[in-house]
Order: sequence, then C-alpha cells, then structure tokens
Amino acid sequence: MTFLKIRGALASGVIALAVSGCASFAPDTSFAELSAQVEARTGAAPGWARTDEDRAELDASVDRLLEARVGMDEAVAIAFLNSPAIQSDLEELGIARAAFLSAVLPPNPVIEVVRAARGNELEVDVSVSLLELLFWPQRARAGEAGMAAASAQAASRLADAASHVRIAYVEYVAARQALDLYEQAESAGEAARLAAQAIYDAGNIARVDLDRQRHFAARMTAERMRAQGRIGPARERLIAVLGLDERQAGALQTLSRLPAPPGEVIDAQHVADTAVRDSFSVAAAEARLREVAARRGVRNVEALLGDVELIGEFERRGGWSEAYGLGFSLPLDFGAAGRLRTSAQFRQAWRQLQQARLDSLTQSRSAAMRAEAARELALFHRDVSLRISADVFDGVVRDFNAMQIGMFELLMARRDRVDAGRDYVQAVEEYWRARAELERHVRVADLGQSRPPPDRQPSRAGAAASEEHDHTHRHEGHDH
Repeated sequence: MTFLKIRGALASGVIALAVSGCASFAPDTSFAELSAQVEARTGAAPGWARTDEDRAELDASVDRLLEARVGMDEAVAIAFLNSPAIQSDLEELGIARAAFLSAVLPPNPVIEVVRAARGNELEVDVSVSLLELLFWPQRARAGEAGMAAASAQAASRLADAASHVRIAYVEYVAARQALDLYEQAESAGEAARLAAQAIYDAGNIARVDLDRQRHFAARMTAERMRAQGRIGPARERLIAVLGLDERQAGALQTLSRLPAPPGEVIDAQHVADTAVRDSFSVAAAEARLREVAARRGVRNVEALLGDVELIGEFERRGGWSEAYGLGFSLPLDFGAAGRLRTSAQFRQAWRQLQQARLDSLTQSRSAAMRAEAARELALFHRDVSLRISADVFDGVVRDFNAMQIGMFELLMARRDRVDAGRDYVQAVEEYWRARAELERHVRVADLGQSRPPPDRQPSRAGAAASEEHDHTHRHEGHDH
C-alpha cells in the first residue's frame, strides 16, 4: 500500500466517522424543552436572544407587556425576556451544547508534517486516541447526560430568578400600599389635631389631650415619611431584576395593592410530594450521576494505560516507507490513584443526589408551611382584626359625640385602627413573599385546594367585614 492510498483510507475513515456523527445529531431541542418546563413551573416562558433579530423580537414583546398594568406573572415574563442576568444564565446551555457536540463526535486525529530544509525528505505522522475511539459510545452517553444536567441546572436558576422577581414585585407594591395607608392616617391625624386645637381653644379639653393628638399626628407623619422612603429603593430593585432601561422603567405600571390571599389551603405534604417529583435540582443531580457513571469505565482504563494512541508514520527518502505503533503511558501505581478518584467521584455524585432529594423534600415542605401560616394570618387580620377595629372605632366615635368618653379613648381607637391596617398589609406581604419562595419548588396555582379549609364558623359581622374589605380594596389585574 502506498502512502497516498493509506492517507486516503485514513481520511475516508475520519470523514465517514465525522459524517456519521453529524448525521446522528438531533436538532437542538434542549431550549424548547427547557422553556416548556420553566413555563409549567413559573407561568412564563423564557426567551433566548441569540441573534440581533431575536433581541429585537424580545424587546417588542416586553414593550407590549409594558403597555398594560403589570402583575406578578407579567413581571416574571418581562424578566425572562429582558433580564441580562437571565440571558447570561441561558448561555450556559450554549456552552453545554458545545461540550455535547464534542462528546458525540469521533476523536480528533493529530497530523504532523515535517519537511527537511534541504533535499526531498518528507515525514508525516498521524495519530489518534485509541481509547477515545473505542469508548466513543460511552463518551456520547456522558455528553447527553451532561447536557441534561446543564438544562436542569438552567431550569433551576430560572425558577430561582422568577422567585426573586416576585419578591421584588411584592416588596414594591407593599411599599406603595403602606404609603397609601399612612398618607390616609396622616390626613386623619392632622384633621384630628385641628379639631382638638379648636376644642382646646374653646376650653373644653385639657392641654395634655391636645398634646396627645399632636403627638399622634406627628407620629403618622413620621410613618408616612418612613413608608415613602421605601418606595424608591424598592422600585429600583424591581427595575434591576426586570432588566429595564430608562425608557422601559418609565412605562412600568404595577398594581396599587397586593391581592388578598386565596381561600385554598396549602397542604405541605402534598406540596412536598409534588416538588420532589418535579424538582429541577434533583433532575440535575440524577443527570450528573448518569454522566459520572458513563465515564466510569473510560476513567478506569485511562487510569491504567493513560492515553493510548494509534500511530502511523510515513516517511519519504527517495521512496515511501511506513510504520505503525501504539503509544501509551504506564502509571507507576498501575492506575490505583485514578481508580480511587473515579470511585470517589461516583460516590460523591450519588450522595449529592441523595442530598438533593432530601433538600427538595424539606425545603418545599417548610416553604409550604410558612406560606400557609402567612395565608391564615392575613385572612385572620382581614376577617377579624380589621372588622373588630372598625366596630370599636365606630362605637368610640358615637360615645365621644355623646360626650360619654374623652379625647384619649378616641385617640387610642384611631391608633388601633391604623395598627390593624398595618398588620394586614404586612401579613399579605409576608404571604406573597412566602409563596414566591414556595414557587421555587412547585407551581402553587396548579395544586388547587389540596385539603379542605379549617372548620370556621364566622359571625355575620365577620362575613360582612370580609365582603366590605374585598369591595373597598378590590385590586386591579388578575388574582393569584
């Protein structure tokens, strides 16, 4: 066989391997699958701007969302299309795809050509990794598992990002709601101060009663100032997680108050069972274990023989001569260190999977417990505390007008009324924060009512209070 024939045979073999490898590639459906999984979890599908045309299309979608009032789900959708941090996370898929392609292709041959400075001597060396060629199927399986792990990790990061967006949204809207509460309290406090001043000037109350009203009015002003100070930082954080530029930030309109918690009870055990089954972190750990297992046999052989090379040498000195051989390194420990490393990596991946399952179970269950406790507290404040404080205030006003009680009792009732409103706003904020944390693990809206609510027998007054509050504080946008 002449050199030209050998070279042609080698080239044909390499080309055939490469073509067969390329032919076996499936279309890159990893992002479409990821998008469907993330949308099922978060309610919004991510967009990946890989070209200028993609970026323009995503920008147009963001502008359309900003034309209307933005709720929590819409905020997540905007972040998924617009946030530079999320776009950066999605690029991990591109990096993993490149590693996958390298794994499923045959090993690269190494060709060295040396020509003498004088004369007509020419030497050509061709080598290829024999182990990589023999273990090509295992490398391909490991590459597929690595791609699956990267996809699951990206999905987990997107679920975390959605939670961060929801929390930032909740904090901003809660800050607006608290400001509205204290603006009303400040107006009422100032009106009460002016009325007390007039009564004092008429000689009908003591100086201490006037000073108490003045102190209450000053306190409400201070609370309004504190609430106003939360607005700017909370809005800036929301703008940052949404990835809005100055023009987009100017168009952003949110709800003016947080929706009331739903009536459905959150069953912690039901949530935990669902979360473990659908956990992105568990899926990533399982894929990582498959990847390590697929590489285990290759690593053990490599530990013993190093990198085994199939070598062909072709030399022209007047005529062509050719030689073939194998090259490998022989570790002095006969591969013991490599086998120990491989076994440790496999055990490590197995333990990481066990911990991922345990973390998913306990974290989702504890998040569900926090969300349910916050939900019950918010509904208690709405159905009981607010109603009682309203009844007390109305009764105190009637008694004060009938001159049966003094200014001090009226002041205390007004303060209790403000405190009840504050407690409700804080409880609703805490519920939506806890729910955002819970939705890292499971989509709450898809669970439905997992168990009947506790047996309560609310009074007619309590039911009326709930209806009155819902009517008074009806929210823009959709309920969650």
